[in-house]
Amino acid sequence: MGVQDLQSFLEGPNVTGGSVPVDLLRIARGVAQRHARQQQRGGKNAGSQHSATNKLSLVVDGECCLDRLYGGYFSDWACGGQWNRMVQFLAVLIQTVQVSHIELAVFFNGSLEQQRMTEWIASQQEVRKKINQVLKHINTKGTPPPKVWWTAPVCLRTCLRMALRHLNVSVLCTMDDHHQEVIAYCRENGFHGLMADDGEYAIFDPPRYFSSEHLKLTYKGSLETKEYILSEVAKESRKDPC
Repeated sequence: MGVQDLQSFLEGPNVTGGSVPVDLLRIARGVAQRHARQQQRGGKNAGSQHSATNKLSLVVDGECCLDRLYGGYFSDWACGGQWNRMVQFLAVLIQTVQVSHIELAVFFNGSLEQQRMTEWIASQQEVRKKINQVLKHINTKGTPPPKVWWTAPVCLRTCLRMALRHLNVSVLCTMDDHHQEVIAYCRENGFHGLMADDGEYAIFDPPRYFSSEHLKLTYKGSLETKEYILSEVAKESRKDPC
């Protein structure tokens, strides 16, 4: 099994207890309660600036959750993007996050990464196939394309960066190696975990690894996703190394 297959392995039923559904708002409340107890005992954490606060701090790989930050599926993406609705969704999401004492640092890929050029070409070919299918569907059916063909509208990354900065969210852009810079920022600044959808991050063993693909802000007031329990994945891998 290669690195590219690791995320599928994490998502599959192969590992008992390898992933569990979680509510990030509930986890944030737990972090705040532990911090309050530490304050009552008079003890101060000598670690990083984030581990000493009452906020759940997460690094988010924006490249892995463009559809989630866009607000889920809107049929208008095929027409160039529904930006007002995206900003409206982001405002609700970020307000919920900030009120619940969650701090986010969102990364976008600004690096050329010559060593990944073959992967980039393959991904662009897949996008081209989807676009051809979308145009054919619109021409023949005259209805919005199905969700499975969702493709990031042009300028989505630029609009997301502007909107997130407007909402006082830390936005960063990688310069050399995207994956290494994201995980390095997470560790060096003492963040509690990483939210992404790329098996390569699991190799770096982040403090906690949450799924960006399953991120969902519900009407009942929860922010749900999956957490990958990498210790269980490692146990299963040792049993079946292939």
